[in-house]
Amino acid sequence: MKFLRLLCLFCLFPLTIFGQDSSSEIKTETIVDRINKPEPGKGSVQVIQDESITSRLGRKPKKAAVTGSPATYIEMPGFRIQVFSGNNQRVSKGEAYTKESDVKSVFPELSTYVVYTAPFWRLRVGDFQTFQEAQRVMTRLRAEFPAFGREMSIIKEKVRVKVK
Repeated sequence: MKFLRLLCLFCLFPLTIFGQDSSSEIKTETIVDRINKPEPGKGSVQVIQDESITSRLGRKPKKAAVTGSPATYIEMPGFRIQVFSGNNQRVSKGEAYTKESDVKSVFPELSTYVVYTAPFWRLRVGDFQTFQEAQRVMTRLRAEFPAFGREMSIIKEKVRVKVK
Protein backbone atom coordinates (compact mmCIF):
# COMPACT_ATOMS: atom_id res chain seq x y z
CA MET A 1 0.00 0.00 0.00
CA LYS A 2 2.82 2.41 0.88
CA PHE A 3 4.49 1.47 -2.37
CA LEU A 4 1.35 2.35 -4.33
CA ARG A 5 1.12 5.75 -2.61
CA LEU A 6 4.76 6.50 -3.34
CA LEU A 7 4.29 5.46 -6.96
CA CYS A 8 1.29 7.80 -7.34
CA LEU A 9 3.20 10.59 -5.64
CA PHE A 10 6.15 10.23 -8.03
CA CYS A 11 3.85 10.07 -11.05
CA LEU A 12 1.82 13.16 -10.11
CA PHE A 13 4.75 15.29 -8.88
CA PRO A 14 6.12 16.07 -12.37
CA LEU A 15 2.66 17.11 -13.55
CA THR A 16 2.36 19.73 -10.79
CA ILE A 17 5.77 21.17 -11.68
CA PHE A 18 4.87 21.50 -15.37
CA GLY A 19 1.53 23.08 -14.47
CA GLN A 20 3.26 25.76 -12.42
CA ASP A 21 5.77 26.62 -15.17
CA SER A 22 3.13 27.34 -17.80
CA SER A 23 1.10 29.66 -15.55
CA SER A 24 4.14 31.75 -14.50
CA GLU A 25 4.95 32.75 -18.10
CA ILE A 26 2.21 35.37 -18.37
CA LYS A 27 3.79 38.21 -20.33
CA THR A 28 2.48 41.74 -20.30
CA GLU A 29 2.26 43.57 -23.60
CA THR A 30 4.85 46.34 -24.02
CA ILE A 31 4.64 49.39 -26.22
CA VAL A 32 7.00 47.72 -28.70
CA ASP A 33 4.60 44.76 -28.96
CA ARG A 34 1.71 47.16 -29.63
CA ILE A 35 3.71 49.07 -32.27
CA ASN A 36 4.81 45.87 -34.02
CA LYS A 37 1.26 44.39 -34.04
CA PRO A 38 -0.19 44.61 -37.56
CA GLU A 39 -3.57 46.36 -37.83
CA PRO A 40 -5.72 46.12 -40.93
CA GLY A 41 -6.03 49.36 -42.90
CA LYS A 42 -3.01 50.96 -41.22
CA GLY A 43 0.66 51.08 -42.09
CA SER A 44 3.14 48.82 -40.40
CA VAL A 45 6.08 49.71 -38.18
CA GLN A 46 8.70 47.34 -36.92
CA VAL A 47 10.91 48.29 -33.98
CA ILE A 48 14.15 46.32 -33.81
CA GLN A 49 16.12 46.61 -30.59
CA ASP A 50 18.06 44.62 -28.05
CA GLU A 51 16.01 42.30 -25.83
CA SER A 52 17.46 43.87 -22.67
CA ILE A 53 15.88 47.20 -23.64
CA THR A 54 12.54 45.61 -24.43
CA SER A 55 12.51 43.80 -21.08
CA ARG A 56 12.93 47.11 -19.23
CA LEU A 57 10.07 48.91 -20.99
CA GLY A 58 7.04 49.59 -18.84
CA ARG A 59 8.91 49.15 -15.58
CA LYS A 60 9.19 51.96 -13.08
CA PRO A 61 12.78 52.96 -12.34
CA LYS A 62 14.15 51.77 -9.03
CA LYS A 63 14.25 54.53 -6.45
CA ALA A 64 17.19 54.91 -4.12
CA ALA A 65 16.42 53.69 -0.62
CA VAL A 66 18.52 56.40 1.00
CA THR A 67 16.98 59.86 1.24
CA GLY A 68 19.23 62.57 -0.09
CA SER A 69 21.03 60.22 -2.46
CA PRO A 70 23.38 61.86 -4.98
CA ALA A 71 21.72 63.35 -8.04
CA THR A 72 22.22 61.91 -11.49
CA TYR A 73 23.93 64.06 -14.11
CA ILE A 74 24.42 63.79 -17.84
CA GLU A 75 27.04 65.50 -19.98
CA MET A 76 25.98 67.53 -22.98
CA PRO A 77 27.32 70.40 -25.10
CA GLY A 78 26.87 73.74 -23.37
CA PHE A 79 28.62 76.85 -22.09
CA ARG A 80 30.75 77.93 -19.14
CA ILE A 81 32.17 81.28 -18.11
CA GLN A 82 35.95 81.41 -17.97
CA VAL A 83 36.73 83.75 -15.09
CA PHE A 84 40.50 83.30 -14.93
CA SER A 85 43.32 81.94 -17.08
CA GLY A 86 46.98 82.23 -16.12
CA ASN A 87 50.24 80.52 -17.05
CA ASN A 88 52.58 81.82 -14.36
CA GLN A 89 53.46 78.56 -12.59
CA ARG A 90 54.32 80.30 -9.31
CA VAL A 91 51.10 82.22 -8.74
CA SER A 92 48.40 81.06 -11.19
CA LYS A 93 47.28 78.00 -9.22
CA GLY A 94 46.79 79.99 -6.03
CA GLU A 95 45.08 82.80 -7.91
CA ALA A 96 42.65 80.37 -9.55
CA TYR A 97 41.68 78.84 -6.19
CA THR A 98 41.40 82.28 -4.53
CA LYS A 99 39.08 83.53 -7.26
CA GLU A 100 37.09 80.31 -7.01
CA SER A 101 36.45 80.87 -3.29
CA ASP A 102 35.51 84.51 -3.99
CA VAL A 103 32.95 83.45 -6.61
CA LYS A 104 31.61 80.65 -4.38
CA SER A 105 31.13 83.05 -1.45
CA VAL A 106 28.88 85.35 -3.51
CA PHE A 107 27.27 82.77 -5.84
CA PRO A 108 27.14 79.43 -3.92
CA GLU A 109 24.60 78.00 -6.38
CA LEU A 110 27.10 78.11 -9.28
CA SER A 111 29.40 75.18 -9.88
CA THR A 112 33.08 76.06 -10.26
CA TYR A 113 35.89 74.18 -11.96
CA VAL A 114 39.61 74.84 -11.54
CA VAL A 115 41.30 73.14 -14.48
CA TYR A 116 44.97 72.72 -15.30
CA THR A 117 45.89 72.20 -18.93
CA ALA A 118 49.63 72.75 -19.29
CA PRO A 119 50.75 75.49 -18.98
CA PHE A 120 47.45 77.21 -18.02
CA TRP A 121 45.44 77.27 -14.80
CA ARG A 122 41.82 78.17 -15.53
CA LEU A 123 38.73 78.89 -13.46
CA ARG A 124 35.45 78.13 -15.17
CA VAL A 125 32.02 78.74 -13.71
CA GLY A 126 28.59 77.26 -14.35
CA ASP A 127 26.89 74.62 -16.44
CA PHE A 128 24.71 76.51 -18.91
CA GLN A 129 22.68 74.95 -21.70
CA THR A 130 22.27 78.22 -23.65
CA PHE A 131 24.57 81.10 -24.49
CA GLN A 132 21.97 83.60 -23.25
CA GLU A 133 21.82 81.97 -19.83
CA ALA A 134 25.62 82.17 -19.55
CA GLN A 135 25.55 85.80 -20.67
CA ARG A 136 23.04 86.77 -17.94
CA VAL A 137 25.21 85.18 -15.25
CA MET A 138 28.38 86.73 -16.67
CA THR A 139 26.74 90.17 -16.38
CA ARG A 140 26.03 89.48 -12.70
CA LEU A 141 29.61 88.23 -12.16
CA ARG A 142 31.09 91.34 -13.80
CA ALA A 143 28.91 93.59 -11.62
CA GLU A 144 30.05 91.78 -8.47
CA PHE A 145 33.72 91.38 -9.47
CA PRO A 146 34.73 94.31 -11.70
CA ALA A 147 38.43 93.40 -11.36
CA PHE A 148 37.76 90.03 -13.08
CA GLY A 149 35.55 91.60 -15.79
CA ARG A 150 38.01 92.10 -18.64
CA GLU A 151 39.23 88.54 -18.40
CA MET A 152 35.79 86.85 -18.40
CA SER A 153 34.52 85.13 -21.51
CA ILE A 154 31.96 82.51 -22.45
CA ILE A 155 33.34 79.26 -23.81
CA LYS A 156 31.80 76.16 -25.33
CA GLU A 157 32.36 73.05 -23.26
CA LYS A 158 30.67 69.83 -22.20
CA VAL A 159 28.54 70.65 -19.16
CA ARG A 160 26.86 68.57 -16.46
CA VAL A 161 23.07 68.81 -16.36
CA LYS A 162 21.03 67.35 -13.50
CA VAL A 163 18.52 64.72 -14.53
CA LYS A 164 15.16 65.09 -12.79
